[in-house]
Amino acid sequence: MDRSPAGTADERVRDTALDVIAEEAANLFNLRILAVLCFFAILSETLNEFGLFKVSPLVMRPAIVVIFILFFVPLGLYLWHDKWQKSPQPFIRRDFFRVLIITVTFVGIGLIGVALSMHAVILLAIPPLITAQYRDKRRLFWLTLLITALLVPVSVYGSFFFGAVDRNFIKGAMTDEEFSFFANRLTLATPKRMFELFLHYVMPRLFCVLIVSALALGVNRRNAAMLTRQAELSQKIRKEMEERNRMQGQVIETLAALIETRDESTGEHVIRTKAYVTMIANELKNDPRFRDTLTDAYIDRIENAAPLHDVGKIAVSDTILLKPGKLTPEEFDAMKVHTTKGGSMIKTLFAGMKDEAFLRTAEEIATSHHEKWNGRGYPAGLAGEAIPLSARIMAVADVYDALVSVRVYKPAMTPEAALGVMFEESGSHFDPAVMEAVDRIRQDLIDAANAPVDHRV
Repeated sequence: MDRSPAGTADERVRDTALDVIAEEAANLFNLRILAVLCFFAILSETLNEFGLFKVSPLVMRPAIVVIFILFFVPLGLYLWHDKWQKSPQPFIRRDFFRVLIITVTFVGIGLIGVALSMHAVILLAIPPLITAQYRDKRRLFWLTLLITALLVPVSVYGSFFFGAVDRNFIKGAMTDEEFSFFANRLTLATPKRMFELFLHYVMPRLFCVLIVSALALGVNRRNAAMLTRQAELSQKIRKEMEERNRMQGQVIETLAALIETRDESTGEHVIRTKAYVTMIANELKNDPRFRDTLTDAYIDRIENAAPLHDVGKIAVSDTILLKPGKLTPEEFDAMKVHTTKGGSMIKTLFAGMKDEAFLRTAEEIATSHHEKWNGRGYPAGLAGEAIPLSARIMAVADVYDALVSVRVYKPAMTPEAALGVMFEESGSHFDPAVMEAVDRIRQDLIDAANAPVDHRV
């Protein structure tokens, strides 16, 4: 498959990011393993002191001390440099920290394993398993495997000269009897015996290590492939969401433009109210009562849905919509229909976009932005918190812009005067909490009302 230079660069950036994520996750995992190791070291030492284990204190106690020292070196670096200093280049992501973690984990597990089990060969499979956590680190893996493979003959031949095969030989000074045993073994170390040891002891253990290493390498590559696939799926989903949002924005802009072709003041009203809604919602989220509700995602939905609040006016005749005088009761009833009509239009237009949260918010705004806090609004006569919060915010922005704008039936008010009128209706027409937020950004709203309108919705 042909790949463009840009695509190749994007893949390199993606792979680098995945390496960083995998590296950090593996290092944190091994830090947790070290913490578990310390717990078992304490438990083992406690049981050994009470006589349940029969390990020499000369072996167990130094092993426990070394394990704790080894554990707190990387942990201290991580906590001090990454958590407390908050360095822009944390230790947890550096190459040397990976090597430190692997070394400490291997030595720590080796110490506690040898001290407790008196056998060391099986522990040689640990380095490949540790290294396999790191994403596709082939050179590091094979280096670890080589070192492990070298330790197998060392352990076998060492145990031959110092004791029974696989026996733990961590001891103090050799006794006369042991020295005599060692001297006898030297006389037995013929080339034939050394070859037999290699054939019957070294080779089987090497095979065990190779099998575990092959499994670890397979897991490593499988995890790397899964991580890459996950990143590709995430990127695909992100692109689909961006495309959906783009299409959604185009539909909203088209509807807003359609409204503007019928009533220029209404079109500018769409643009201004969107700005007012955003300002009010961002201020209101500082109120502890709304902090959990007014998340960034919720505010984003309100902002994007605000231009649709009057979409139902498409169903209102020009005679009523552009009438310069006061509406008759019958005409006003016909005007009220734009709320329910707008809600049903939104459900129809956006039903296929599968964005239920946006659909619900847009429908709430279109249907309920003429409801009043005291229950005397329309179309449903909702009161108080029964009115959706998005609609309560929209109601304030809608009325504020209506007051400061010229209409065919009235002149414009100054922003200061408009806000004065609205504060008198706090608790009757408007949610008092929303009006408190308006009061805190009063000057910003005045400046926005006096600024020229940007027709880019």
